[in-house]
Amino acid sequence: MSFWVIVLLLAGSFSLGTLPLTGWVVRLLSGKKLSELGTGNISVSAAFYQGGKQAGIIAVILEIARGIIPVITAKILFPNAPVWQLVSLILLVAGRYFVAKGGGVTNATWGILVYSPIIAISSGITGLFIWRFSYLLLPISKYSSRLWASRLGCLSGPFWVWFWHQTPESPPLSPGELVAVMGLSIELVMINLAQKDDLGLYMKQQFFALENKLNIKQCGEKATRLSELKRAGFKVTLGWILPAINRLEDVNISCKKEIDPINFPLIVRSSAVGEDSNYASAAGQYQTIGPVYSASELHEAIIQCRQSYWTPEAISYRQNQQLPDMGIAVLIQPYLASEVAGVIFTRNPLDGGSQIIIEALPGGAESVVGGQFTPIHLEIEINTSIDDLELPDILPKTVILELVKLAQEIETFYHGLPQDIEWCWDGVKVWILQTRPITNLHPIWTRTIAAEVIPGVIPPLTWSINRPLTCGVWGEIFTLVLGKKVAKLDFNQTATLFGSHAYFNATLLGEIFTLMGLPEQGLEFLVRGQKMGKPPIGKLLPSLAGLWRLIQRERHLDQDFQEDLEQLFLPILQQLEAELSLESLTLTQLLERCETIQTILKSATFYNIIAPIGLAIRRTLFKVSDSWIPTQTAPEIASIEALQTIANNIRETFKEPEQITHESFNQILAKNQQFETWLQTYGYLSEVGTDISVPNWLEQP
Repeated sequence: MSFWVIVLLLAGSFSLGTLPLTGWVVRLLSGKKLSELGTGNISVSAAFYQGGKQAGIIAVILEIARGIIPVITAKILFPNAPVWQLVSLILLVAGRYFVAKGGGVTNATWGILVYSPIIAISSGITGLFIWRFSYLLLPISKYSSRLWASRLGCLSGPFWVWFWHQTPESPPLSPGELVAVMGLSIELVMINLAQKDDLGLYMKQQFFALENKLNIKQCGEKATRLSELKRAGFKVTLGWILPAINRLEDVNISCKKEIDPINFPLIVRSSAVGEDSNYASAAGQYQTIGPVYSASELHEAIIQCRQSYWTPEAISYRQNQQLPDMGIAVLIQPYLASEVAGVIFTRNPLDGGSQIIIEALPGGAESVVGGQFTPIHLEIEINTSIDDLELPDILPKTVILELVKLAQEIETFYHGLPQDIEWCWDGVKVWILQTRPITNLHPIWTRTIAAEVIPGVIPPLTWSINRPLTCGVWGEIFTLVLGKKVAKLDFNQTATLFGSHAYFNATLLGEIFTLMGLPEQGLEFLVRGQKMGKPPIGKLLPSLAGLWRLIQRERHLDQDFQEDLEQLFLPILQQLEAELSLESLTLTQLLERCETIQTILKSATFYNIIAPIGLAIRRTLFKVSDSWIPTQTAPEIASIEALQTIANNIRETFKEPEQITHESFNQILAKNQQFETWLQTYGYLSEVGTDISVPNWLEQP
């Protein structure tokens, strides 16, 4: 009986440790996933710094309870064998670290307090003593001394267990108990060495250089985009980034030697996570400070910039945009004394038109974006000359030409996404200060692919039928590839109607490309029909199984169509032909017939969408020219060729074809068996096959 009780105690302790209680609390209260933030640890310190004070307090209470429960249980079950209290705590911490991804320090601290208050207090005092005096006497940081105090405090545990058991009133120390407490101490130290600490993430702030590849979650969109442009060879100044933190408290900042205002005046700018994103610009929400001339001014400017993240206006803006509080990075760059500064819109921001908009004012960029002065405004049609424009005196023609070129190059660099670019001219060079998508032009709609799948003019009635079919099939295709990842995507937004023509949502399809691990050029492929680069293997691997399922469906398209033709399309069409004429059907019967037709239309739409895509991919991969495609087999072309043959045969029956009148031709045609056969074969076609309101040839021969 005792053996099974021990087994249940130890198994229960380990299982209790595996529960991600802290992660659940933070997810419930803040919506954040701790495994994807900071160090990725599901720890109490992470709960405070990532989830906020309320989440942190609740997490502490739960972890205290988790540490106490197995020790109290063991103490009740085995009052004369304290070794099981320590062993159950060891297993709890193991489950916490290996499964729940936490450190277990809070659990162990309170578990030891229940096991022996005097040993817990002694170890704690040892840690505090080491922390206090190592920080004062040794050349290490406060953060490093805290870590060593924690580790050495744990390692002092076995000494204090041995020491207090030497007192006369204490029971003798069993070897098993000493081994268990040593095991627990070593386990905690090993976890402490292996895990990164979220407090350390913020106390040991590291600067990143702008020429390095940056993590957008650490450095924000503004700095990350500037880094991308700088590494691509665009004119972006030097820069350093202090990573994002999601709290207001100050931290110890040790600036690199090269970030010295003595070398050149500096400017401190915000790069909040979510700022300058595809859907929110946050323009004017966060503070820019400059020029900065001293180290003390730089430190104060960094604090001031971070504090601007927590102003009521900034918090209200994020709430209105439904943006979580992900933190603010700080971007530090040399201050440019510009002669002229301004913004470029690579597309007209009002309607997405093909004009490049340039706005400029003398002085710094803040005068343009601040809105206090009216800038010079130029609208330049893409790929046209600027000779006919009235050019401003403040900007030479060469600078305007360079700005136009930069606008086109940066938009191309971002795969056709229209950009809002801040720039300045220092009298010699044009510098890029930042770039962001023009948020009010999202989503981007494209005729590429749509022109093949849904060609021609489409009336609203026809679109009301076509749109659910098209969107539904796209959803089916991408669900096949991505599975549960598509849960947040709204496939009803896949297609829309502009000017009676169908357009596909290139922005949504670009998101799907990213989810599938395909390269970003996939959006350019959709928008401009250009080639798509090789996908990065690491991102593609998770989607390989789904992509293989789609490839298999496409490879068996002929076979599947034949099955659907025999088992679905022909039986339903024959059934519809055998039923009563439309005039004799009741309203209920008409609606039933509509639903039946809708069923086969959905299956037909799948083939109409996936077949052209499969053809386009094959043609690209195998470099197939147009002349190799057997277009004569297409019904539209075959029908015209057959009609030409009938026309030639009719001409031959007349000795003088020029005497043929419209009336005589119709009389001959009505009696022509070849034409009747042609009409029965191709009469289902019409001028616009996707428009049900256009009569087909059989209805109007």
